[in-house]
Amino acid sequence: MRFKTKYLIISCLLIIFVVGISFLLSKEKSHYQIESRLSNVLATKIDVDNGFHTIGWIRVQGTNIDYPIIRSDDVHANFPVQLESFSWSLNHDDQYHNHIILMGHNIFNLSATPKSHDERFHRFEELMNFVYYDFVKDNQFIQLTIDGKEYLYRVFAVGFLNESDLYSLLSPDDYSKKDLNQYYQLMDDINIYNYDVDVNENDDIITLSTCTRLFGDGYKTGFYVSGRLLRKEESTYLSSVRKSKKYQEVEKIWKGDVTDNEDYA
Repeated sequence: MRFKTKYLIISCLLIIFVVGISFLLSKEKSHYQIESRLSNVLATKIDVDNGFHTIGWIRVQGTNIDYPIIRSDDVHANFPVQLESFSWSLNHDDQYHNHIILMGHNIFNLSATPKSHDERFHRFEELMNFVYYDFVKDNQFIQLTIDGKEYLYRVFAVGFLNESDLYSLLSPDDYSKKDLNQYYQLMDDINIYNYDVDVNENDDIITLSTCTRLFGDGYKTGFYVSGRLLRKEESTYLSSVRKSKKYQEVEKIWKGDVTDNEDYA
């Protein structure tokens, strides 16, 4: 009897050990591989008016967003709808900053049930994939190429924001700690997921945005995906993610269970 007890204890310890090792190995497994886009930046020329020029490259895991970033020195320039496969920067110069803000057109993916892929999608249409829970569980990284370097960000927030609040995201290129904390609070308020990702005022961040008509043509709503820069020695393991209460609220609107959409007007 005593032998059986010892055997059971040893067996349990071995199982715990194996499970622990498996967890650590899975956590350290790389789920994203940086592929340099430095040569793409140098080779891409944007031939349009208003002084647009290529300043970098954006690549979003799990989507066809693998595009140049353009910018114009003319603050009144209209970003060209006719161009395909590009995004534009809202930062004020061509340099890296602790908050990079990029936007892209969504022309063909505006329905209440966004498509994950379509042969017509050559802009930011596939950013809408982040509304789907099964997608965000496996796709959590954004690669930025700018100022001659590669940067990798881990997604920590996804949500909808009405256009009247858009300018609350905009600050000088280098955010103060106060700016960052206010930004985190805003993204926490609209986040449709709960990502197990730590963020603080010492992190650098990126915001991707596109338009959506998910709540109807009369609602001026933007769709936002935010990430924070991968920290030193942090591997590209997948973070755990759950649907938030906000997701459930938005899901009811998608299904037509709620007619009061004032939050997104």
